[in-house]
Amino acid sequence: MGITLGTNASSLQITNRLNSTSNDLTSIMQKLSSGLKINTAKDDAAGLVISENMEAKIKSSNQAMANIQTANGFLTIAEDGMVSISDHMQRINDLLTNMANDTNDISSRNASISEIIERLDEINRLAKTTQFNGKNMLDGSANSIIIQLGPDSDLNSTLDISSALTDCHTSALGIRMPAALYPNLYENGGKYYLKEKDAAGNDAYYEASVENQGGKLVITEYGEDGFVKTKDTPTTLHGNITSTFDANNANCREYMGIIQDAIGAIASRRGLLGAFENRLDSSYDSLTIRVQSLEEAKGVYTDTDVAKEATNYTNKQILEQLNVSLLASANSNQQLALSLLG
Repeated sequence: MGITLGTNASSLQITNRLNSTSNDLTSIMQKLSSGLKINTAKDDAAGLVISENMEAKIKSSNQAMANIQTANGFLTIAEDGMVSISDHMQRINDLLTNMANDTNDISSRNASISEIIERLDEINRLAKTTQFNGKNMLDGSANSIIIQLGPDSDLNSTLDISSALTDCHTSALGIRMPAALYPNLYENGGKYYLKEKDAAGNDAYYEASVENQGGKLVITEYGEDGFVKTKDTPTTLHGNITSTFDANNANCREYMGIIQDAIGAIASRRGLLGAFENRLDSSYDSLTIRVQSLEEAKGVYTDTDVAKEATNYTNKQILEQLNVSLLASANSNQQLALSLLG
């Protein structure tokens, strides 16, 4: 190529290479300073899409793990409530076992009945008040409790734990004080009835309300005439049990069977709670491994290989210095034209 004063092609070519090398150095320094291989979409457009999808799965999985921990707390509180209710029923069973022994007099049995009534009231209170984040757990209202176990949107990533819960009211458990302990009081279909004689001297049954008022079990009769009256005998069956009370050993053993069935039912529910907790723990462990694998796979696309980039940095630095020297030389070539005029 001749010596000209117009276009300096060599200088332009070297300038382009110098700019490219400088851009490469800037990119390498970004990767080294941030530790990330992809700082902008232009660094690796395809890798950015793949890594972002993985990041979404990782974050969703971490949240699902938090959901599982919350669900385990939920089940733990539910089980604690069931344990307390079961403890009350165990105590009632102990009392009935003692009451079924004919060496006890009526006074001893009356005291036991008083404690049983209080424990039944406490079971109902626990059924109403056992909650988690405002959600009742043991009152029969928990129809569906869905736990999101994974990052996927399909139902395979969910678990309904509501089947482990149950209505723990005494009426639902079938452990209300049975009519067998009160000869004139009967229960049918969840309603109470008092047995009396009608005007003709025949047995008649009148609907009654049984309530715990001020620590006393009050029976209120609804007679045939529609008027409400409080029975004189017995007026109260808690703290003032009348002679009509008949807690004989046969009746106590019958109630023992009812209580023991309820204890078994609660134990079965606790077993189901434990099964759900084990399943949740397994899901948590699985998610832990999944997140670890996703993090490792994402790192292939996003994490800077420091050793490789350090080598590239040294290489680009040398090229940059070389291009600067060559550019200076290319720019000085046009000065040769002056010597030809000399």
